[in-house]
Amino acid sequence: MLTLLAFVFAISLLVFVHEYGHYWVARQCGVGVLTFSIGFGKPVFQWQRGETTWQIAMIPLGGYVRMLDENEQTLTASERQRAFNRQHPLKKIAIVFAGPLANFIFAVMAFALCYGAGVPTLKPQIASVQAQSMAARSGFEVGDRVLSVANTAVESWDQLQLELLAQAGETLVPFVLQKQDGSIHHGQLPLGELKSEQFDQQMLARVGISPFSSLNVIGVVQENSPARQAGLRVGDEIVSINQQAVNTWQDVQRWAMTSPGRQLELTVKRGVEVLTLHATPVFEAINGQQVARLGIAQSQQQVMTIKLDPLAAIQMGVMKTYQMSLMTLRMFGKMLTGVLSPKQVSGPIGIADYAGQSAAMGWMTYVQFLALISISLGVLNLLPVPILDGGHLLYHSYELVTGRIVPDFVTEWLQKIGLSLLLMLMALALYNDTSRLLLG
Repeated sequence: MLTLLAFVFAISLLVFVHEYGHYWVARQCGVGVLTFSIGFGKPVFQWQRGETTWQIAMIPLGGYVRMLDENEQTLTASERQRAFNRQHPLKKIAIVFAGPLANFIFAVMAFALCYGAGVPTLKPQIASVQAQSMAARSGFEVGDRVLSVANTAVESWDQLQLELLAQAGETLVPFVLQKQDGSIHHGQLPLGELKSEQFDQQMLARVGISPFSSLNVIGVVQENSPARQAGLRVGDEIVSINQQAVNTWQDVQRWAMTSPGRQLELTVKRGVEVLTLHATPVFEAINGQQVARLGIAQSQQQVMTIKLDPLAAIQMGVMKTYQMSLMTLRMFGKMLTGVLSPKQVSGPIGIADYAGQSAAMGWMTYVQFLALISISLGVLNLLPVPILDGGHLLYHSYELVTGRIVPDFVTEWLQKIGLSLLLMLMALALYNDTSRLLLG
């Protein structure tokens, strides 16, 4: 239930933000707005405000703003002056661009909110290096701190992963390490050894490195919790659950959240001992939701909190939104050119899964998830594909430069192509979602 609610809220909120951008600028430009819809299909709720009908429709996977337009309605003489098609090309461009822009502004404010409250993040310090891995061959050692990747400074473990993902398709990627003795090591990571489909969330494990929290060391054991009853202690390292290796603390959380009332077999390291313990996750009220928990928290020794004043938080929000927008564009480009596998595309099922997981981890993780999805929505809509905002921007830019409107038969032909491309992308996303669901 949490997953469904988190997904529907996320999509509805971000679609509202996007469509409200179109709506607000249209009103500022004097264009009449007839309908503001969240979702497609038959309206479930509907109310009138001025000339605009506001509604929530049955299928919450998008939305639209319907404006006065001579191409779609028969208008009176006074209405024609407020029709979208009668506006100057610059006004049309502003109205169309406002949707994606609203998504970017939302992302900036979401990141700013998180950094103002304080974002916990892992230090980019190496806890383990797999023998004979590309990391080991490149000079990585336990205790090293990653200073930069591809000439970009690295401040956290999450950023390290994102920077390496962005290098998909590169053969050798330069990096800089600070050794435990303070010396500096320059090297190159042979990422060309990885296949396109291996640039995913498990990429760093394939490179051969993990952060200290990936050792899954317990920092807190709550009183009267399943973990306490099972005999878990502070300092224990969780190695596997139900005989399946766990690589990150998020894996531990995922096992707990998806196994309420089911006994889990935990293999833990306690000093030189390896123990097998059994614990059953129980439901606990978190932010008004029932979430299955074991009653443990990770060790915070390698966790730092980035907390900024309001102005610096907004600046960080702008920088993060800019960086993630560029990275999203690069990922799209690398998928189109075959550098990245199309298996990385996620659809509604995958997004719903991420929404549920992030909501269960707390408000800050969920807000950051909303920011990332908002950026993806903004970037996707700006792609120069007919039927998307980016395609309409091309039409209106052509009108601005030439003084001529794109002929109807051309727009109809291009719209069909754009719709076909969008349907193929949706089919690919649903196929990937289903494959992950069935095959894991």
